[in-house]
Amino acid sequence: MSLDERKKLILESIIRDYIETAEPVGSRTVVRKHAMNISAATVRNEMADLEMMGYLEQPHTSAGRIPSQLGFRYYVDWMMEKENISAEEMEALYAALNSEEHDWQQVVSEVVQFMARVSNYAAFIVVPPLRISQFRYLQLVPLNSHEALVLLLSDNGLVLHRRMSLPESVKMEDLQQIGEQFNNILRGRRMAELKKTDLRKLRSELSQKRRLIDRMLDSIDDVLDNKNDEKLLVSGALNILKEPEFKDVEKLHRILMILEEEDLLRGMIPAQLKDDDVDILIGKENRSEDIQDLSMVLSSWKSSDEPGRIGLIGPVRMAYGKAAGTVEAVRNILQEILKSYY
Repeated sequence: MSLDERKKLILESIIRDYIETAEPVGSRTVVRKHAMNISAATVRNEMADLEMMGYLEQPHTSAGRIPSQLGFRYYVDWMMEKENISAEEMEALYAALNSEEHDWQQVVSEVVQFMARVSNYAAFIVVPPLRISQFRYLQLVPLNSHEALVLLLSDNGLVLHRRMSLPESVKMEDLQQIGEQFNNILRGRRMAELKKTDLRKLRSELSQKRRLIDRMLDSIDDVLDNKNDEKLLVSGALNILKEPEFKDVEKLHRILMILEEEDLLRGMIPAQLKDDDVDILIGKENRSEDIQDLSMVLSSWKSSDEPGRIGLIGPVRMAYGKAAGTVEAVRNILQEILKSYY
């Protein structure tokens, strides 16, 4: 339903105040804080109309109004502007993700913790299963004098790596030589065909580097044994405690239980999202009744053929512009970092 400019301005003013204060907003507050050149009585009439149209609610007879979920939806669709994260926040995220010593688990963990920290909401990231098809290349990358990364590349790019410790007195030439021998034996082999007998054969052929080879083959064993199921990481669940909407202990307990149960939460996150956009599910738009007191701001991202998902969870009274801007910026930075990282 379309609104005239005055109703839009009043609705937006009430939503902004309610997001900030969590308190019903009265007509005098709208006039005073937003310097409207109309009387409080006129604002009250407009607020009554907006209530009849379903965009506002009056929790108590003598109180001001609060936005309904329909009002928040109108705001998100027609008024909201995404707010960029600050230059300092962006620099901090780049610095956290650009470390050469990070493995895959650390990268996504840094991302989800960053989102929770800058938004003050619960944050999540769904990591898709990494599909290993054909072995393409192996590389050993020294991190320092006692650690290296075993990087496994498949026909669709680098998909997995594992950190391993190095025996004493291992030289760079040793790592390069061993990598070349592995590639000569395994290049072009389908990952599904690689058996532990192949790894034992390699152990035999490279017995002169036994200690180093054992550790590297253990890392590859770990990759072959890994079922690569979809993974879900959550951070900032306790941020929900700060929201006045959740003072009800029973309601809070149910929400925290959902955020801590990976299988429950994964089932509530939509599998299909708009490409290169941010989706916002407000309250009852969520398919699960258990989270209809919450809103979800989320987007998809890609590191390989399968999309992952990234997002924030908070009260219906979310600062949607800030949340959407945060999700979009972090998604873009994550994809940029992963592209260069891989």
